[in-house]
Amino acid sequence: LKARSKGEQTHAEAPDGPGCNCGVPQRRARSRAHCTMAAFAPLFGDSLKGGEGDVETAASLEGKEAVGLYFASVTCKEFSAELAKAYSEALSAKGFEIVFVSCDGTEEEAGESLKDMPWLAMPFGSKAEKDALVEKYEVQEVPKLVLLGKEGEVLTVNGVSKITEDPSGEGFPWQEDQTPTLSEEEVLVRMGSVAPEPGESGLKGVFINSKNYLPLGFVTDAEESDEIPFSGFKLKPYTFIDKEKTLTEVAKMGFASDWDPYKKEIKAFAGQQLLLMFDPEKTYGEKIIMTTTEEAYNREMERIEAKRQEVMDEFLASLGIGGGGGDTAEDDEAAAEENIVVRDLPRECKEWVSETMEATRAEVSNFTVQNIRPPMQVMITRARMHFGKACKFSDSGENLQNCRPQKDPNFALQRKELEIGIQAVKEVHTCACQTTWFRPVNKSTQYSPAHFLPRDAGLGYDKVDELTEFLTAVSVSVEEALQTNETVDIFQEEFAHLGSEETGDVSKASSNLQEIRTFTDVGFTKGKRVEWIEWVPNSTDMLVSSYCENLHFCDKLENMGRVGNSSILIWSFQDSLAPHCNLVAPWEVTIFKFYPTDNKYVVGGLSSGQLAVWKLSDADLGYALREKNKKDAIEEEKTSAVPSISHKVLSIIDDSHRKAVVAIEWLPAPIELERRGRGASEKNSKDGPVKYFLTIAGDGQVMIWDFQAMLESINDADHQWKPVHKIQLQRQDSGTEMGCCQILYCHDRYDDKGTKLLTNFFASTEEGELIYGDWAAQGGEDRKPEFMKQMFTISKTFRPTLSLERSPFFPDILLAVTDWAFYLWKDDLWKEGIKEPLFQSSYTSITFTRGVWSPTRPSVIFLGLATGGLDIWDFSDQSHKASLSAPVTSLPISSMSFLRHGDLTVDQKLAIGDAGGNTHVHVIPKNLVKQAGKELDNMRKFLQREEQRVRYFQDRKLELGTLKEQIEKQAQMAADENAEDKGKTTVDQDKADAAAEDLYQKLQAECLEELKTM
Repeated sequence: LKARSKGEQTHAEAPDGPGCNCGVPQRRARSRAHCTMAAFAPLFGDSLKGGEGDVETAASLEGKEAVGLYFASVTCKEFSAELAKAYSEALSAKGFEIVFVSCDGTEEEAGESLKDMPWLAMPFGSKAEKDALVEKYEVQEVPKLVLLGKEGEVLTVNGVSKITEDPSGEGFPWQEDQTPTLSEEEVLVRMGSVAPEPGESGLKGVFINSKNYLPLGFVTDAEESDEIPFSGFKLKPYTFIDKEKTLTEVAKMGFASDWDPYKKEIKAFAGQQLLLMFDPEKTYGEKIIMTTTEEAYNREMERIEAKRQEVMDEFLASLGIGGGGGDTAEDDEAAAEENIVVRDLPRECKEWVSETMEATRAEVSNFTVQNIRPPMQVMITRARMHFGKACKFSDSGENLQNCRPQKDPNFALQRKELEIGIQAVKEVHTCACQTTWFRPVNKSTQYSPAHFLPRDAGLGYDKVDELTEFLTAVSVSVEEALQTNETVDIFQEEFAHLGSEETGDVSKASSNLQEIRTFTDVGFTKGKRVEWIEWVPNSTDMLVSSYCENLHFCDKLENMGRVGNSSILIWSFQDSLAPHCNLVAPWEVTIFKFYPTDNKYVVGGLSSGQLAVWKLSDADLGYALREKNKKDAIEEEKTSAVPSISHKVLSIIDDSHRKAVVAIEWLPAPIELERRGRGASEKNSKDGPVKYFLTIAGDGQVMIWDFQAMLESINDADHQWKPVHKIQLQRQDSGTEMGCCQILYCHDRYDDKGTKLLTNFFASTEEGELIYGDWAAQGGEDRKPEFMKQMFTISKTFRPTLSLERSPFFPDILLAVTDWAFYLWKDDLWKEGIKEPLFQSSYTSITFTRGVWSPTRPSVIFLGLATGGLDIWDFSDQSHKASLSAPVTSLPISSMSFLRHGDLTVDQKLAIGDAGGNTHVHVIPKNLVKQAGKELDNMRKFLQREEQRVRYFQDRKLELGTLKEQIEKQAQMAADENAEDKGKTTVDQDKADAAAEDLYQKLQAECLEELKTM
């Protein structure tokens, strides 16, 4: 070690003032100066700015009793003048020096602030040191004056209030009690949310971009971190903004500023600072709440300060500080007199004592079976020669040994036959019974007695008939409940498959669907989805598919109005590599149907809302070979082009739908429309041609078209094809147009008088609702016709209905498929006020895309999934989930159609289209084609049971509603009676008061008369 001369020592050895551990040898006379320099140089830097230029920090602060850090800006001129006066008149002479830390935005503003200040200042360019001081001393608002001691310790952070209260410095240096305190960040964390209550005046919700949270002081770090309480999107409870700076930002940035929408409120605010509060519940519409009036600012600040004080009080209370009273001297004296002696002695081991030992021993003894006889000893022997000998086991009865019971005088007890009944009571009784054995055998045993009948029940043999009637009445219900338990697994573990990957298979079992064809073509189907599929009538190996572009909404808007070609491709099983024929359309074909009377005509609905008609030949439909001459054969061989067919007729766009046509429904052949669609009648022959068909679109319009009239003028170039009747479906509550997506005509419906109804239909909306309408509804003189008769909102999912089909076995049962569930409706229950479906499937996490009835099995439904799978629901097996599932493709299923031929000996085919433009043809296995036993009757009974259930709930709902009305009526009557009694009491009281007043007046008159006589 280096030896020091006499008179030199380290600061730790210096006798004057607090020690410093810097370890630098100095003279005793300069130890204080070095400590001051060591304390303030890292805070302010090596130099400060004075009135005559830059000065050294250590030299300028040497010998000062206290140093004040003055955080201020150009807006703090009022207090700066007050501080300058106190500094010049009193504080400077007492050894008080001030260092100005500018919080201005520009150097010019800082110079303006420093112009009238007679003290030191930090250079404006020392940004790192200033930021460190602001963070260290938690400067949230200006002006702020922090007083530091000789060694840099904090004397007080409330220098502003000290100067205001004591400008002469009588209490200088105002050193406060160094009570443990919380940092500003810790206080804000403990405060939590300071959002105001709803309905307070002078508050407004404002939207602030998340990137501005850091400049506004809502967060400490822009990146979210678990170590930083206020970072990322975890905001502080409140902060402040400067009015002038905010208005300046709005003037510079304009509408790009977050404060531009609120500049009027900010400009009208009377104060200099506005309060911003974080409200995660968005009580005032936004997460940030701003005070717009000075009254609101003062009110909210008072509430925030009260909450801060509450946090600090709780903190001090947790440390055992504060909250006492006037007994401090006595407590100190008692603490001084208290003498605590701590001795380290070895621990003395004592006997272990348990408070529950006896109770545990008694409980164990109650459950322990005690042996009441000595154990039985049995010895089994075997000859040594038989050890290790192979054994041959057989199921024959030759080696069976019968052990017959024999009399044993030791156990043969002579007892008579007894009949005894055992009643479950509180006490335990030991019972014995006589058996046919020669040794005693327990026939019944009472294990745990239970008192389940009251003593005064009075049950006896006379109650046997009532018990028999009771058991007879409930036996059917109990049996149904047991059967229900067998159907529904009540012991199923709900979380057994939690976390398992969902692949679309709802059942472990899978059907044996066999894919026999896949139709796709790069030139026609690439980047498109199969929108609709139809099988060619009277053919088992020809089908037709329409395709639409797979575009996002923005791309559709960009391509809107552009002329393009769309295709309907006819595919043949004879050649699956290329289309058999191509039907060209000016717009995408969203739906098409074959004309039932003549299969050579195809009607298609376009995305523009128009209808197009194509005429096909036998060769186009595969009924005959295509005739070719030599020249055509050479041209086709050169081009290898698919034959194209253009449309024959296109409807007038002004009289067509305003949105894409989504459904086409042919009306029966006998129907003839009256003029302007006011009604319909069955004038035509049942065997005649079909004349009319319905269309529906997203614009809410239902249109009726005359196909026969179009055929008569198909070769007329001037013919304009228009609908013969159209109606607009509107919502009854708002009157807005109702977007529709499916339609079904109602067959064989009659009113209460037996008249056949011919103008009714079912439709579904884009929000999943089901509509029952009448296109021939008539309005009154002052009201419009109500085409929508009923609306069923139980299936409302705010998503379009994907499929609406009528059961081929039960004409009054409808299948409606939405994204998350499917519904079975009965179309005549609404007449009785019932608007509930017969059946609703459970919601699934994998959305449905299509749904069709099985054409041969009444209880089977096929549902397409967004994962490319196929769910098969068999109601003859189970109704709470799908019975089978099968993978079809890796893309969402977009369309499905069955080949309906009615011959069970021929394979049943299902055509499935996906979102990738592929058309898959599958053969349905025999177990899903042929009915099993009495499946039709069982499905009918299932639907009847569901109908009974719905009716029961409807009746019960009406009963409860009536009961509620009666209870409310009785309550109202009781309230009226109480009011009437109260009125009677008031009248009687008034009469008594009047009688007392009359008596008083009479006595007064008599008294006056007597006084006059005296």
